[in-house]
Amino acid sequence: MACNSKKCGSPARCCTNNNMAERVCIDTKRVFDVCIQRLSLETTLNVDFDTPPVNPTVTKVASSGSGEIVNLDIQPIEGSRASRVKYTLEVPILVEVTNAGGLKSTGTSMVSLDQDLVLYVPEDGVFAPTIDAAAVIVGIQNSLSGSVLTATLCVTIITKVVANVILVVPSYGYPILPPCQKYKEDSCSGMFESPIFPE
Repeated sequence: MACNSKKCGSPARCCTNNNMAERVCIDTKRVFDVCIQRLSLETTLNVDFDTPPVNPTVTKVASSGSGEIVNLDIQPIEGSRASRVKYTLEVPILVEVTNAGGLKSTGTSMVSLDQDLVLYVPEDGVFAPTIDAAAVIVGIQNSLSGSVLTATLCVTIITKVVANVILVVPSYGYPILPPCQKYKEDSCSGMFESPIFPE
């Protein structure tokens, strides 16, 4: 590809010292299948606080990590290239509260999300693929009674079938990196942009 800054937008994106493609081996993680789920979950959770809050107001309920897969089970579906993928994703939850005096405290909990999916999981090859999953959880309509949280959890889960592979890809070499532009805040910039003479 010719180096054309107007077409590329930025030299770092596509412009290189030479335009001749070469074959390059890249050690990377390949995604064979992926799916996304979005769901709302009405739940009650036991929250562990270092110091139990008194008359608290819940200010935040959110996941504090992407989660960990447990109890993974993959069963090929007869007559299909797909497999049944079952697992439980355990996601840590952070709960922030504020009492009447404005003192903030945090607690932790855990949400278990049972998954039963149909995904393409290749069976050939010496290096078997693995299942990766990550979740983002945000709690709304939260209320706390003692150490019991009642909330509606807005859950997004991405499940991937991945494997470490070596791929051969065409390459145009290394990019030409543009210099960084420092941010400058000038209090007079608004005045300088005004026309000098009336129009």
